[in-house]
Amino acid sequence: MKLPSHFDVGAASHTGSVRASNEDDYLIGALLPPDPELLLCAIADGMGGAAGGGEASRSALRALGAAVLDGASRQPMGARLQAGFEAAARRIAEQAEAVPALRDMGTTLTALVLVGERAFVGHVGDTRIYLVRDGACEVLTEDHAVREPDNLLLRCVGGGQATCSADLRELATQPGDRLVLVSDGVWSVVNQASIQRLAAAGTGLGAAEALVGAALAAGGPDNATAVVVVVREPQAGAPVQDLALPREERPSQGGGWPAPESLRPPRWPWLLLLLALVFVLQIVLWLGFGVDGWNWLRSQWGTGG
Repeated sequence: MKLPSHFDVGAASHTGSVRASNEDDYLIGALLPPDPELLLCAIADGMGGAAGGGEASRSALRALGAAVLDGASRQPMGARLQAGFEAAARRIAEQAEAVPALRDMGTTLTALVLVGERAFVGHVGDTRIYLVRDGACEVLTEDHAVREPDNLLLRCVGGGQATCSADLRELATQPGDRLVLVSDGVWSVVNQASIQRLAAAGTGLGAAEALVGAALAAGGPDNATAVVVVVREPQAGAPVQDLALPREERPSQGGGWPAPESLRPPRWPWLLLLLALVFVLQIVLWLGFGVDGWNWLRSQWGTGG
């Protein structure tokens, strides 16, 4: 994947040491000339169980990306970001209505768009964006959550709502800036001083891996995802950059990272289809042959034992 030449971007994600599945997801996308050049980075932290959370985060990122990475759009970027959040909410609501098992799914959604020397932030939930600049570290987002006694999201995309209003912010960037997106699986166990130190060193990919590695070293109680953008001095005629993709996740080896899941097809429709086929087979056996498939299987199992 090609990126604008004056950005170095890296991403890392890990299921963690406690969770059975990774409901975090992230998206990195770009527009290059002849379209107006821009870079989009976003993280979504899903909720609603393994299937619901993963589907919510994936769907939200796809809808957001389709709106922001529309080269034909002439909307101001703030309006374009808001339209992406609204599209994400509609898509999740439609899926939740179509599939009862996904009824309560929702996700955080935090996005960063870089255009020229301007950064645009859109945010709902408790994923964070940090700006690391000149030895200082600033949080650019507000957590929409109550942390005690249990983490409770006060705002999300989905969760039974078909609309969404994002916090929007615009700021100037400068060469040397590092913009860091992290899910709460990172910032809840890695303090701000450590985030500043780890994000400020090495390449974007190296910094992202270091941040997720620090979360794992702190116990990995949740899915952990980081995206780091390094802003460079623009150079006329500089070639576009290739995105350094993360390594595959290999938990048994204590290292490695999963490939981005944003463009993978969801698996839950196949599971629903399999269940439907089993149900239809049971009906055919009962109506056509008077055979109760479940009792027959139990009798065979008992005989075999």
